[in-house]
Amino acid sequence: MLRERLLSRRFLVGAAATIAVVGIASRFLYDLAPVAAVAAAQPTVFEVKKGEGFRTVVDGLASAGIVRSSFATATFAVITGRAFDMQPGLYHLDPSMSTWQVLNVITSRAASQVVVTIPEGANLYQIDAILASALVIRRGDLVNFHDDGNLEGKLFPDTYQFFTDSNVKDVVQKFLDDFNAKAAPLLAADPKNAADDLVVASLVAKEVPGPSDQEIVAGIIWKRLRAGMLLDIDATICYIKFMESPTSTANCDGLNKLDYKVNSPYNTYLHQGLPPGPIGNPGITAINAAISPQSSPYYYYLSDPATGKTIFAKTLDEQNRNRVKYLQSN
Repeated sequence: MLRERLLSRRFLVGAAATIAVVGIASRFLYDLAPVAAVAAAQPTVFEVKKGEGFRTVVDGLASAGIVRSSFATATFAVITGRAFDMQPGLYHLDPSMSTWQVLNVITSRAASQVVVTIPEGANLYQIDAILASALVIRRGDLVNFHDDGNLEGKLFPDTYQFFTDSNVKDVVQKFLDDFNAKAAPLLAADPKNAADDLVVASLVAKEVPGPSDQEIVAGIIWKRLRAGMLLDIDATICYIKFMESPTSTANCDGLNKLDYKVNSPYNTYLHQGLPPGPIGNPGITAINAAISPQSSPYYYYLSDPATGKTIFAKTLDEQNRNRVKYLQSN
């Protein structure tokens, strides 16, 4: 009888231990599973900083909602030998990824290349955001580098290949190489006016995004400058907003009366002449328009918000009528 009781007790203890082990294993596997079943529309940008310990990294992954459990992730990283192989850099991570997939990404030693297209007219601040979104640099790197020299106007709009987590100096050099190869020869045709030509080209690229009418608008800008008229260009007001808040998503929508009164040398509603520098980065068509403007009888223009078409006017009265017709009716 005693023997039977001992066997029964051993069986119960063994069964309980088995259940406990299965339960722990099941929980461990659950904690390694993806947080979400469906991929997020916008993956999380996660940074592994240089010198961070793996526990700090996995705690950050858990806090960001990329993994279920920092403990399970850390344990799994140690078991698989990846705990001390995490590479500093920027990564696109998604809650639909398993812990193994996440660790595989952040321990990869191979730098990945991305293709980035910079649209014509984009300014320094917008390009900084585009590159950061593609994980080429960290947000603000390009803006801060700009403090060491005037890059605006020379970040030539084009399609580039960059390595993720690049040195901003290398990124800037690639832009400058492209500018020197494609834009600088055009501007060199009139070296005395090259700086002003680049500023006018940047205004044209912002005011008239498409190639049609750019030469006419460039002609209007030069004509108003010669006549001593204010340029009254909204795009310069938008640029001031970017300078005031470098990480904003400023645009020309919703400008108010106070915006036009900001005392900045870029405010072409208050100060005569060109702004002190480019307000964006023009491409070939805008640069050619600035260098070879088209003469016309017009002094004013605006863009129809509904069609994007440029509407020209010879007189201020005609311009005011166009404002009522095309702007106030939209």
